[in-house]
Amino acid sequence: MADASMIKFFRKIRQQLIQENKMSKYFKYAIGEILLVMVGILLALQVNNWNEERKDRIKEKAILAELHKDFNKNLNEFVPVKQNQVNTLNSGNIVFRNLDHMGNTVSRDSVYKYIMGMFGGYPYYPSNGVVESLISSGDFNLIRNDSLRKYLVSWKDVLNNYTEFVDIDRNFWSSTIEPYVIQNGNFVQMQSPENLRLIQDQTFLNMMKRKQHFQENIINAIKGDNGIEHYLVEIVRLSKTSSDD
Repeated sequence: MADASMIKFFRKIRQQLIQENKMSKYFKYAIGEILLVMVGILLALQVNNWNEERKDRIKEKAILAELHKDFNKNLNEFVPVKQNQVNTLNSGNIVFRNLDHMGNTVSRDSVYKYIMGMFGGYPYYPSNGVVESLISSGDFNLIRNDSLRKYLVSWKDVLNNYTEFVDIDRNFWSSTIEPYVIQNGNFVQMQSPENLRLIQDQTFLNMMKRKQHFQENIINAIKGDNGIEHYLVEIVRLSKTSSDD
């Protein structure tokens, strides 16, 4: 309304100057009127941009809150999965340390005790709804934190890497080791003659050594800067930090 009043004011003056034949002053007022309109447009654009930016920040904060909630839950659910995987690897290490000392009662008991612990396979199914929604909707661009964006972009590949190693390990157990144990061993009585022969069977030992290698791959997919645990921790941390800004 103020801009319209000013424009009417300038128009009135301009008409008066034309009637009085004061062309130089007319041009000055005409230029002033144009500048006023331009300033008004620029101010309107600035206010509009500010409003859009404010809306984006509100939306970003809501997105980060959802991400933090989702991945905090994912991290908490991964803690026991990781521990089970570590326990499986440790069980294998104990077994292979004691295999050459089966004449020793303590070593033999350790092999019988821990060899079943090598058979574990622990899948992990985190919630990915928020990440997938961000990518499909285009709202991903609202996140300003470059580090968080990097982790989110790579998250699916890191998860797939872990999942592939777990699938290889589980499939090797179900398709190769388990049928061999059913045929040649005894699941009911661990310290049985069948199982004693089994742990001296080179074919079986080769299978178990191979499975231990697969388990090491799983642990490598968990740990380190490119491991799934690091990604979970960082996404939780960065989504919390950014939402507090």
